[in-house]
Amino acid sequence: MTSRPRPITNLATEDEVQLFPSLAVPAPDRRNWLVHVHGDVFASTGLSFGKRMLLKLLQRSMRASNEEFSTPLFQERIRRFVATDRSGRSVALRIGDQVHKLPQKTRRNGHFQATLRIPDAAAREWAESVPVGGDKYLPLEVLESGTTGRAYMVEPTGLSIVSDIDDTLKHSYVACKRTLLTNTFLRPYETIPGMAPLFRQWWAEGAAFHYVSSSPWQLYEHLTGHLAEEGFPPGSFHLKTFRLRDHLLRRLLMLRRSGKLSIIRGLISMFPNRQFLLIGDSGEHDPEIYGALARRFPNQVSGIFIRQLDGQSNLRNRYTRAFRRVDLRRVQIFSDARELSSINLQ
Repeated sequence: MTSRPRPITNLATEDEVQLFPSLAVPAPDRRNWLVHVHGDVFASTGLSFGKRMLLKLLQRSMRASNEEFSTPLFQERIRRFVATDRSGRSVALRIGDQVHKLPQKTRRNGHFQATLRIPDAAAREWAESVPVGGDKYLPLEVLESGTTGRAYMVEPTGLSIVSDIDDTLKHSYVACKRTLLTNTFLRPYETIPGMAPLFRQWWAEGAAFHYVSSSPWQLYEHLTGHLAEEGFPPGSFHLKTFRLRDHLLRRLLMLRRSGKLSIIRGLISMFPNRQFLLIGDSGEHDPEIYGALARRFPNQVSGIFIRQLDGQSNLRNRYTRAFRRVDLRRVQIFSDARELSSINLQ
């Protein structure tokens, strides 16, 4: 009697899977590529009593009306926050003609991560190119889900641009917490003028992009959709982990203060022979974070660009402290993207 093969995953029909844009990097032996995979499994279910109470708290914090909380825009933005995280799910990916069952099941928050090893010849055979910029990526497919994604192939040398999103690429006004929440959940995103053309210019010159933000992963779909609509180049995403069961307002606002230092430090360490250009804003801690990174990696951080927000002044002492022992020729404070358009990245 022939036994039935066991299912390779245990995804349920109601489970939704999201793959986040990730990186594929050459292994030290140069004979393989290390494909970093990151995704999320969740399901839309009814609201529990606790989630309804947290939404009431969010509504009071924003001073929002019942009508505003009933709009399609709010329902779309809040959807992943109130969905059910699917823990203990087995996930399998197809890359080219290989199937990889991930060694670890999804965590309590529904996320899964793994690093897969693909032979160099196979990776280059399966690689596809972004139609406009020519970036190479490995197409990923989640079995029994149909979800697809990309792992961008970044070579050991070259230039990587690490960019914040809130108040660097789109208006968020993080300094005012109520306005930040309102812009996050109730208003269409508003792009900083000139940043998308500037990034496309640098992309055409061969730069790779990494979007690093304190925004939670639950907003990924909306952030990446907005950036794509505005014409920003594709790239890897690195956001923050957040669970609704944590105190919604307190935890969401603390995310704005939590550093991106470790994420960017990991990126720079992953590519010891690449140069990095760091772009952020003066709203919170980007100058201090980027200054610390420039001191730690003086041979890799080739530039720091800080967008100074409207209404801020007398920041000279702050910048002096943030960029102490940093070559100030590599630091530029700007208010308008046009101030950066003449910079030669070579």
